[in-house]
Amino acid sequence: MHSRFWTLIAITGIWCVANYPIIESLWVYSFDDGTYSHAYLVPFIVIYLFYILEQENRISYRKQPSIKWSMLAIVVGFGLVLATWSQITLLYWAASLLSLFALVFCIFRFNVSTFFPFAFLVFIFPFWGALASPLQSLSVYVVSALMSLTSIPVYVENEFVTIPAGVFEIAEGCSGLRYVIVSAAISSLYVFLYLKTMRSALIFTLVALVGALVTNWLRIVALIVIGHETEMQSSLMTDHNNFGWYIYIPVAIFQFHIGRKLEDRDSGILEINEKVIEPHSSLFSLKIAVVTAIIGVILSSSVAMSSAQHNSQDTCASQPLPISPEIHNADLVCTEKSNDVVSANFYFYGTSFDSKASYYLNSPLPLGFTTLKVTKSENWNLIEAKNNKGEMFVIAYRYGTDFGHYLSSLSLKKARLLNAFSANTSSNIQWKLTRCNNACNQMDLERVSL
Repeated sequence: MHSRFWTLIAITGIWCVANYPIIESLWVYSFDDGTYSHAYLVPFIVIYLFYILEQENRISYRKQPSIKWSMLAIVVGFGLVLATWSQITLLYWAASLLSLFALVFCIFRFNVSTFFPFAFLVFIFPFWGALASPLQSLSVYVVSALMSLTSIPVYVENEFVTIPAGVFEIAEGCSGLRYVIVSAAISSLYVFLYLKTMRSALIFTLVALVGALVTNWLRIVALIVIGHETEMQSSLMTDHNNFGWYIYIPVAIFQFHIGRKLEDRDSGILEINEKVIEPHSSLFSLKIAVVTAIIGVILSSSVAMSSAQHNSQDTCASQPLPISPEIHNADLVCTEKSNDVVSANFYFYGTSFDSKASYYLNSPLPLGFTTLKVTKSENWNLIEAKNNKGEMFVIAYRYGTDFGHYLSSLSLKKARLLNAFSANTSSNIQWKLTRCNNACNQMDLERVSL
């Protein structure tokens, strides 16, 4: 097999090794997530696409170094280091993928064919979670409309669908996101391999995405009808993940039927993915030096977490809290109690991507607590809450870095991004709790927010 195939493999391998902490985060948040269960197939598909590029002569080396792509690679490499130090998940995922694009096109000439296999890797990145909420809202609206056509009494409130037999929740996991991602991946792959015009590509992609949404809507409606007919006793009420894929099979067959017709229609038309006509050339020694320098810049991201600095206390007073919030991955916890107020400072040094105050599972509420009211003072977020025994509490919390305090995680992320320029990855959560005698009053709020 020709050297171009192995060069593509080598570039991807170098990128994976250089960005090992990011690849590890993808394993946790993508491969281990049921929504991204297709992720295991993506690497094998990408390798197959490399083979196609080689066999169909769609790829060629650059004849001389590209200043534009070399400069872009250096800028993206620097941005990747900053994104890593800032610990902003979407930023370092995006920067790592951009660094791969930049490295590839420092070595190979840019064309759609060469770009596509690397762009296909986007299907293992959990960027798609942003679509879950709007797709959930759309599913609630459509399912409500479809159920109104049946004789089943239905009451819909927010994401909950109530029928006489029970209550269904159209959660984000029922948004249809997994079907949309799979359909987008399949349609883009089919377009790359078989379709030759932009018109056919758009038609096939539209059919695939609409089919994915319809699959999810039919799945939810079918589950509600089955629940009604079986008085919620069907096994599908507790295990319905595979049910949607059975519905998706005929939809996929229809999609490929449309694809075949579009393919026949495009027969004889010049392919949308350009092929390389001229033979590839070997790399100049100057180009090898440039690529080596670029790889060095990108490799620096692999040690970004360990080389970042933080300012913190080595030791502090710490006693077990009688009631503690749901805070994860803190490197140091300092606690104290005075005037009926329990206080705790949770310090994060950024030793890993999840060692941060804005980690998505962190919550100021202790386990078993329910929020009653949320307010803000000048310096604190204030929560009036009760536990499962009905006891009332006021909780105050805020985020911080070595340079200030913030009331929202968004403000914290902005501060961390600025702090990344000084290689500072520290963040913290300050948390306080006091018990109310009966109902919480202004005095309780003031006491905990001092």
